[in-house]
Amino acid sequence: MDTQVLFKNLRALEDASFPKQCDACGNTFKNEKEYINNTSPYSEDSGLTEFKNSEGTTYLKLIRKCHCGKPILDHFTDRRDLSPQGELRRQAFDKVINNLINHGLKRHQARKELLNHINHKKSKILENLGIFNR
Repeated sequence: MDTQVLFKNLRALEDASFPKQCDACGNTFKNEKEYINNTSPYSEDSGLTEFKNSEGTTYLKLIRKCHCGKPILDHFTDRRDLSPQGELRRQAFDKVINNLINHGLKRHQARKELLNHINHKKSKILENLGIFNR
């Protein structure tokens, strides 16, 4: 399997807003899971706020506090990102799915396993194919 192409396409999926770095102490969060697990609530409420940009796109803002006390903000949008970057991520996702199909997986199985990988879960099927070993 051409893992270089696979990893290149996968990188496009994960390039949204991470890694994120604290401006005060330099602490780095490589993904959303690290960001949430290695920070604390910024205030007594959830830290979530909703806002709309000038184009009408609704975003969720999540403010967390780094171990040094500095607030760190992340933005979340609707699952279907209609921006050019969102379209590139969908194209990259489709390329990875098609690559997995070409290596014997059914479409629904390839999608499930790729989503598992993206969500930092193990995928025995991908590991057995020699892809995304953790």
